[in-house]
Amino acid sequence: MMRSFLIALLCSFGVVCSWAQAAPLNGTWKFDRAVDYYGRTPLGLVSHFNTVVIKDGEARFSSDCAVRFNAEEYFFSDVFQPLTKGDVTEKQVNEFLNKNLGVSLVGTKDVYSLANAPATCARPIMEFFVVGDKLLIPFGATFYSYDKQQTLEIGKNASESVVPSILSNYKYTRLPLNYDRYFSWCRPKIAGENGRPQTTDKCRPDFYPYVADSKSHDPLMNIIGNHDYAMNGQEYTEGFSPPFKQKVAATFLVLPPMKRVVLVRVDDFDLVRDEERDVMSGVYLSIVNGKVIDQIEGCQFDQRYMCVVDGTPVARLTDSGKFERISSK
Repeated sequence: MMRSFLIALLCSFGVVCSWAQAAPLNGTWKFDRAVDYYGRTPLGLVSHFNTVVIKDGEARFSSDCAVRFNAEEYFFSDVFQPLTKGDVTEKQVNEFLNKNLGVSLVGTKDVYSLANAPATCARPIMEFFVVGDKLLIPFGATFYSYDKQQTLEIGKNASESVVPSILSNYKYTRLPLNYDRYFSWCRPKIAGENGRPQTTDKCRPDFYPYVADSKSHDPLMNIIGNHDYAMNGQEYTEGFSPPFKQKVAATFLVLPPMKRVVLVRVDDFDLVRDEERDVMSGVYLSIVNGKVIDQIEGCQFDQRYMCVVDGTPVARLTDSGKFERISSK
């Protein structure tokens, strides 16, 4: 508490309050998932706060909602009163967070508290934690997790750093990609009433599938829908490529970008009647500055941006956007 008092005292004398600890906070944080300790359906905070932008002691939840915040000393019993009243221990909460969100508050010293947030602005959010590249918002027994978006240096000016604008409308499917689960569990949820794929949130928080729309002006959808998938000798593309020209659905996942390189997985999940065409195998595309650089299939990407087969890396994504093959020894 003394630490918080000293910070407040310095601020009152006009000292700039973007303290050393504030630097890792600055950036754009995108909603990942929500979980409830008691297994209830989480409230829809994400519909209002899909993205949180933090800069120099201010959290912006929308274009007209920005709130100052302060670091306060973290006490479990203060932040998690609803849980402590139910005799839930700090150890149990940390185990729950680690299992469901990959986050632990063990060793956490600070919680960030919103200052005088208007009821029509950030409420019901009152405080949040930052643990590594995760932002965690607690609300009662419910936890909302956000991922910090990677930044890219533009030219030689390191201060000009942004998430690729082409991805601004998308949620990322996390790496490593469990394609077997995606195909068996998520694919049936993608099919609409007529059997054709459609963008859905029914697979969250594990997968965020999108379907390219020829009527959309979205730049990423236009790239995916107009790409010639015969690239690099890909087979069975005749009835699929380019999707917009063939009037077939291209279903895709947006994976976390690697620096300036956008990585997407594209699948041919469209309905095929009477064997009217062959189905193209799924592929990965790498995109840099709005252009497809390379394409690869037959392997799955892990969190190191290695494309693996049965646990063995066969290719890696490079900073240029090329998929570099790894020779077996």
